[in-house]
Amino acid sequence: MSDTMQSNAGLEGLQLAREWPAVFLMGLITLGLGIVVISWPQETLTVISVLIGLQILVYGIYRLITAFAHDTISPGWTGFVGVLGIIVGIAVLRHPFQTVAVLAVLLGVVWIIGGIIELIGAIADGGDHRGLGILGGLLSIAAGIVVVAWPAPTVTVVAWIAGLYLIVFGLFICVSAFQLRRLTK
Repeated sequence: MSDTMQSNAGLEGLQLAREWPAVFLMGLITLGLGIVVISWPQETLTVISVLIGLQILVYGIYRLITAFAHDTISPGWTGFVGVLGIIVGIAVLRHPFQTVAVLAVLLGVVWIIGGIIELIGAIADGGDHRGLGILGGLLSIAAGIVVVAWPAPTVTVVAWIAGLYLIVFGLFICVSAFQLRRLTK
């Protein structure tokens, strides 16, 4: 590496180090979010579902409005998608936690189908990594069955795992901020 590149990298690192309070604040926010998710997993999932419902509703309204624009290529289909978005958005807003459970069931079905495909592929392949492919397929099928059988508790456990991840990641960011602070001295 040339001296100029090393010098520029050093200056950029020093500039980042001066921003350690912002990095620390981001760590605290991440840590706090993790604590909120672990403390109130059902409520957190409901809030996320409501936000998604609002986004789908706004998207539906937007598509319905664009269906009446003079340059829309397919106004019928665009209007259909708009009305569908409005209906789905309202349904999600009326039943937010059930929406999360339905999404969990769909995820479970995807895992089951993906696991079956992986299992069949590993058996048919017969290569060196056949055992890992079979194991991965079986694990995917098992996880999918658990999610389909118990969607609401599964989603809650996933929320706890996500909350724990956010707490650990937030602590990591805070420690990194203090390491950056040391570089400024």
